[in-house]
Amino acid sequence: MRALILHGPGDLRLEDVPVPEPASGEVILAVERALTCATDAKILRQGAHPSIAPVPAPLGHEACGVVSAVGDGALGVSVGDLVVVANSAPCGECPPCAVGRPSLCEHITYLSGAYAEYLRVPAAIVSRNLLPVPGGLEPERAAMVEPLACAVRGVERVEAGEGDEVVVLGGGTQGTLIAGLLAVRGCVVTLCDPHEDRRERAIRFGAARAMDAPRDAAAIDVLRAAHGDGRGPSAVVEAVGRPDAWQAAVSIVRPGGEVLLYGGCAPGTTVTFPTFPLHYGELSIRGSYHHTPQAVRAALAHLAADDAPYGELLGEPITLDEVPGVLTAGSGLKRPVIVR
Repeated sequence: MRALILHGPGDLRLEDVPVPEPASGEVILAVERALTCATDAKILRQGAHPSIAPVPAPLGHEACGVVSAVGDGALGVSVGDLVVVANSAPCGECPPCAVGRPSLCEHITYLSGAYAEYLRVPAAIVSRNLLPVPGGLEPERAAMVEPLACAVRGVERVEAGEGDEVVVLGGGTQGTLIAGLLAVRGCVVTLCDPHEDRRERAIRFGAARAMDAPRDAAAIDVLRAAHGDGRGPSAVVEAVGRPDAWQAAVSIVRPGGEVLLYGGCAPGTTVTFPTFPLHYGELSIRGSYHHTPQAVRAALAHLAADDAPYGELLGEPITLDEVPGVLTAGSGLKRPVIVR
């Protein structure tokens, strides 16, 4: 079969490799659609990542496919099933899992290798995060379950509800998905992004309004004054992944408000917050990482039932041999990968 194999920073090769055979509890998928992702672009730049094996290693983690082989002990799945697979599964037994925090699992099992004609799904993921695709749901849309599940998990960490004003910083894929989910909850969402097309897209996903990204202290003051009768919004979600955006989020929110730091910053970066608003304003600041089995199921239900324009987050389809160039160039849209 053909598969993309990472050999080091910037070195992703399309190779002929053996078709995998399933071990006990495993499943092999004939990939219908994979999706490109900013995380895969980062992995290609770095040549390594905790979620993949040491190089040479297969790449790609968002996929929908047809079950082509089933290992002994893999229950509830049959050859011919159209399924979607999350890119990880928690162990269910470590201390974080035991207290209901599976996104922090200490023995998490990751999946990689979606940029290939066939994909081996580890037993832990088969048992916890391999799901049938609802009837009528297109493979490329079903493959979005992983990024949407991360957004679902992030929104679970936000307490704001019906009628509360929420500012989302960042209108990329994740910021757009978060804005849409918060709007479904009944929040009054303002999305901030420097790109007009992203701001317009956020409105179609349910944001009440969209504004330019605040670039300095004066713009932050204007944004805060536009919410809560000048006191600021009830909540701010940072979905940019830069220290300056983290700092802006804390400056925008009202006293007693909450801030979700969703965007992951580069390794080794630090951020400094003023102590006064955190202490005297009783701010609640949380992080959010990855997803949970519950969030994966909720994401799939949204994809099957919502009328949100998820297709606007997808660009033109590409072939396997085009993936390295697309990941290197970077893009604001996810690209469906046709593997055959």
